[in-house]
Amino acid sequence: MLLKKIERKISFFFKRITEYPLQNLGDKINNEDANNFIIPKNIYQTWENNSFGKTHFKQLIKFRNLNSSYNFFIFDKSKRDQYMKEYWEGNAVYQVYKNARYGQIKADIFRYCILYERGGFYFDISKGCSTCLDQLYEPNTEAVISNEPIECIIPPEKSIFRELKHPWNNFLQWGFGFKKNHILLKMVIDAISNDQQFYTNVIFHKPKTAVLSLSATGQFTKIVREYFAIYGFDKIVQAGIYFNNYGIFSMKGSGVRHHLIKEYADIRDDYVL
Repeated sequence: MLLKKIERKISFFFKRITEYPLQNLGDKINNEDANNFIIPKNIYQTWENNSFGKTHFKQLIKFRNLNSSYNFFIFDKSKRDQYMKEYWEGNAVYQVYKNARYGQIKADIFRYCILYERGGFYFDISKGCSTCLDQLYEPNTEAVISNEPIECIIPPEKSIFRELKHPWNNFLQWGFGFKKNHILLKMVIDAISNDQQFYTNVIFHKPKTAVLSLSATGQFTKIVREYFAIYGFDKIVQAGIYFNNYGIFSMKGSGVRHHLIKEYADIRDDYVL
């Protein structure tokens, strides 16, 4: 244990030397006409601030350059809170957003809400794709989703099993794209609002597990399956595992962002709402 603490301190000071000063990231507007795409060519991202280590910053710029025909919008905590209050204060999910003790839940809710309200793509700030997103879908596509390599312990319904590319795997939600007002996103938003009662004022030994089931991978996988069972698979691209293996799960240098914002995965015995 002592050795690990020493190693972490050495790593921290090394990164302070090589990754600082932090770089500020703003929006990027390309001003190209993309009206022939049903999914708007906008990519939304959020983090508690907009300052990133040098290596992470370069990877984010690389992702932007690969998708030069897309607009990029980054929402820090203040801008995200302002958006949610302005556009979603009258919706039940806003109260869940306000009561969330972890930024991860807020970021989860934000991604569903902004894509439902505006359409486009969302990617976590530490994630990306090593190819242009245009290679993954067609202009008439209404949604682009992908699977994790992680198996879901609950199988899907028999009625949709054969239509799922990876029926035994979770659907990831660190990156996806939807047209404006897509019903699947409304289903997720409503499910979070309805399920919050089971998470409020409850202490979870591993809060991360509760987050995954309320607003992240577990909830999203459940709702995607429900949507397919009701509405079918038309105009939704299932982009394989990690976006046909082009997905970047963790950008180089992205861990530096936790110098200022503590990682929540190691927290024990805490509330999430």
